[in-house]
Amino acid sequence: MDITVIANQKGGVGKTANSINLAAAMAVLGRRTLLVDWDPQGHLTEATGVPESPDNKTLKQAVLGEWTGDPHELLVEYRPNLWVLPTSLDMFLLDKGLYAATNREMRLAHLLEAFDGDFDNGVIDAPPSLGIGTECALMAARRRPGKRGGLLIPVEAEDSSIRALRLLLRQIGQLSAEMRVDINVIGMVPSRFDVRDGEMVTGILEAFRALGNPPVVAEIRKRTDIRRAWRAKQPVVEYAPKSESAQWFLDLAKVVMAA
Repeated sequence: MDITVIANQKGGVGKTANSINLAAAMAVLGRRTLLVDWDPQGHLTEATGVPESPDNKTLKQAVLGEWTGDPHELLVEYRPNLWVLPTSLDMFLLDKGLYAATNREMRLAHLLEAFDGDFDNGVIDAPPSLGIGTECALMAARRRPGKRGGLLIPVEAEDSSIRALRLLLRQIGQLSAEMRVDINVIGMVPSRFDVRDGEMVTGILEAFRALGNPPVVAEIRKRTDIRRAWRAKQPVVEYAPKSESAQWFLDLAKVVMAA
């Protein structure tokens, strides 16, 4: 299973919407896809409308070894070719448990190995922080022999996004050095912007494009069909399959699958 993590410690950048719509686009393109709600806030589970895990077997318990059943029991089918590993009420205790665990950075990676033969692609919606949860997600998406994947960074078209990007890239560099792994930064995805908002937006977009490393691999603009699909608890490739928005995510999926 090729694993992609969607991460940015800055909230409100479209992380969850991009995760859902990217995974759905992969599924439409024929890839068996797993969507992981790794954010303790649980927005992904809520947005897809799938049920949370029951109290006696959860993602948090499986990662920390508190429940040792078959991880496949945690999966919920969302759409054809697309399954969700949902949140649960105990996810707010995840970070505390990880900090006390041995080999903590690899806990999610080891759990997801159980699904390697079941899925072609995995998409992880990471927490909006630079903490241990994000490090676990990054390690799960590290380069592995014969596997593709890496990190996608959704960004807002505003000044503070540049500093947030630098902090995240610094964390990736430190984690890669400490764990002796290669984390492929696929690129940035400016999201939820409207060029009609003026020079500040267009100027920040140009600054992102000029960076070159990481590259801008897609631009997801504000569109009514994306918001309506979210409210309908549907991916936009299903809600408005012929829309420009759906094509953005289909094109992004092709980039990620080839990364």
